[in-house]
Amino acid sequence: MRVAERPTFSDLSAMDEDLFEQLARPCRVSRSARPKVQKVAYPLRNRKDFTKHCCPRMLSLGPIHHGESHLELGERYKLMWASMYVQEDRERARYLHGKIAENIEELQNLYTEDAIGPFNDQQLVRMLFLDGCALLQILKHPADPERLNAKVDQLVLVHRDALLLENQLPFRVLQLLSDVPDPELLKDMHEFLRYHHLSRGKRGQNRAEGDSHHQCVIDVTVPAPAHLLDLLRNVVAGLPPAQEKRVVQSGTTTVQSGTTTYRNLKELTAAGIEVKRSESECPFHITFSPRCLCGELRVPGLVVDGTTASTFLNLMAYEACPDFENNYEISSYVEFLDSLIDHPDDVKVLRKAQVLHNALGSDEEVAELFNNISTDVVPNAAIYESLRRDIEKHYRQKHKTWFALAKTKYFSNPWSFIALIAACVGLLLVSFQTYFTVFPRRSS
Repeated sequence: MRVAERPTFSDLSAMDEDLFEQLARPCRVSRSARPKVQKVAYPLRNRKDFTKHCCPRMLSLGPIHHGESHLELGERYKLMWASMYVQEDRERARYLHGKIAENIEELQNLYTEDAIGPFNDQQLVRMLFLDGCALLQILKHPADPERLNAKVDQLVLVHRDALLLENQLPFRVLQLLSDVPDPELLKDMHEFLRYHHLSRGKRGQNRAEGDSHHQCVIDVTVPAPAHLLDLLRNVVAGLPPAQEKRVVQSGTTTVQSGTTTYRNLKELTAAGIEVKRSESECPFHITFSPRCLCGELRVPGLVVDGTTASTFLNLMAYEACPDFENNYEISSYVEFLDSLIDHPDDVKVLRKAQVLHNALGSDEEVAELFNNISTDVVPNAAIYESLRRDIEKHYRQKHKTWFALAKTKYFSNPWSFIALIAACVGLLLVSFQTYFTVFPRRSS
């Protein structure tokens, strides 16, 4: 039996000519500040329990979750809200539908290929038209169940679903369908976000200061957001000048390996570091001020509720998009909070300092939430490196730990202080008694 001859080196090279062609013209992933609407990356989606945080429960917007059976009720609501938006005017509906159809090629390019899936141009035009009109109607009345003819619990789900990465409509779709200029449209989007716990200048706060405190000022020089989730990230990540400077400085500092250790709040308070609420509303404006024998860590307030995990995970998934150029601000912030929170006692410290408002449940649930959502997060270490080094420097000074221990043990309540004074007085009296016993006074 004749054995087949093995292919020669030149034969193998000829077979792989297509590979060499691909190497000569590789497909490069370009990055920008306006990434395409896409699915959550597999490493995140594959995490335990993550799927429930990236899939809509009531409403699909765009092609990724369109047609899923559990969203049938949402389809009926979208049709109703779109009808409200076009004012049941068939000619107006045709006009707006035509604007989407005329720009469908541009709009397709705002999605990745796998996000569009099997839908053809006609299906995509119909989908973006209906979903866009429905979302614009929601933005006009974000917290008015009567105007939207919906129940409060349904609007809560709509608010959640509108901020999922896989449920985003490009801003360009809203531009084409909107009957107001961009500043007014952006104002409506900001108004929608003000009902979210992460948004600064939330409704219901500081009402005594007047409505002017809550007016939304749109900076027309800032590029328009890619979509609603992108706008939320811009709102949350809007750094004040002082913080921007600190981040830049920490990013240019040379850090030796192993000089920084993550400490939870239980350890920090044991070292004399007191947690207080920052006056800043920017989540990233976390500061540490060392004192002679103690330290002060100021952290902006945060509300933790049933939407916190979903919002943070989708913002972090957005930052992880391969085509999104960013500094991982949200991921770094969540990772820093997780480093502070290891146990329910750490949550209790934040609550007592009025830094954290627990609207989720027990302290155990909050601690578990942050420990879970920060799993496999890749932060920008430079953002909080300077802050961590300052905290670690304080922590390593043992006399401050001893002072904090003494303060906690003897000065934490009046009875401990009284007991300490009584012990000191008793010790002083015993000393006097011993002295006069050893050196009795001579009679004159």
